[in-house]
Amino acid sequence: MSALVCGGMVIAMGAGCNKTGTEGGEAKAAAPVVKTKVPAAPAAPTVNPAATLVEVDGVKMTVGEADKQIMAMIGQNAAKMAPGQMESLMGRFRQQAAERFVVRTLLTQEADRRNVVVTPAEIDAALSMIKSRLPKDMTIEDILKREELTIDQLRSNLTGEIRIKLLVETEVPTNMVVSDEEVSKFYNEQKESFVQPETVSARHILVKTEATDTDVVKAEKKTKIEGLRKQLVEGADFAKLAKENSDCPSKERGGELGSFGRGQMVKPFEDAAFGQVTNAIGPVVETQFGYHIIQVSEHSAGKTSELAEVKEKLVEHLKQKKQMDLFQAFVEKLKGKAKITLSELAKPSREMPMMPMEQ
Repeated sequence: MSALVCGGMVIAMGAGCNKTGTEGGEAKAAAPVVKTKVPAAPAAPTVNPAATLVEVDGVKMTVGEADKQIMAMIGQNAAKMAPGQMESLMGRFRQQAAERFVVRTLLTQEADRRNVVVTPAEIDAALSMIKSRLPKDMTIEDILKREELTIDQLRSNLTGEIRIKLLVETEVPTNMVVSDEEVSKFYNEQKESFVQPETVSARHILVKTEATDTDVVKAEKKTKIEGLRKQLVEGADFAKLAKENSDCPSKERGGELGSFGRGQMVKPFEDAAFGQVTNAIGPVVETQFGYHIIQVSEHSAGKTSELAEVKEKLVEHLKQKKQMDLFQAFVEKLKGKAKITLSELAKPSREMPMMPMEQ
């Protein structure tokens, strides 16, 4: 399948065109998509689900159809949203749904004008690909039942998808060429993006202090952390001591904090970690959170990736950008020849038209 698939198998399997119109306190503070059906989103009281959201050359999408698509794509995530969050996002979601509808309708109409034909063999191949990518415990029949589709409807949806794919490939070549000069220019203009910051990987033990601690209490805690350090220097197991004595949640991982860069920890902790010898048991460090013992397991110096190291990825990125630019221009040309009417709910998305990239 081409990388330029408008909608891909995602829409074919769901809202197809035929069916839907750091821890411890020291931190600074298109394969088919299998969806779970959820109830349709209730329209806001002032919005009529039957109202037209967008119209393209006489082809309409209603607010209700858009909301149904939105809920199909969001799936179970809708239930996880905070009260009122869904309502606040619906405006943006509807704009995006309207833009997708405009692009899909324009491309379908252009495929009609150009008499783009899909063969049964191409449909069979697409269907086989979908089946091959389903989870082992799921069949195509399970998907059809859940999505309330017949096999003929699915094949019809796939036909629409492939017709659009074939159309787009006539305007957006898949074999884009990127010159060495283009790659070098991009690399030099974006060189800061290829800087890998200095990082360390470390673990620690924290004996926490409170603002209300008296001098006596603080002294006791200081004595405790120094005693723990002495044990470590003498060979005690760091992870075991951390689990038994640290006041940081990282104790459950033996005090491991993972990798972090400069600016992610409070200054005394950062200075100690980046200044320590690898694998040494560092001196006791005091921060606003308490007393720490730090052991650095790895220290990676910052560096800038050379062009040769990232060239392959840059070539692919620039190819995709060229494809997107051509696709954008093609869609804008089609828009210029069409009559598009957007309701107030659909105005206007400044995003580029949707052009899902096959994974």
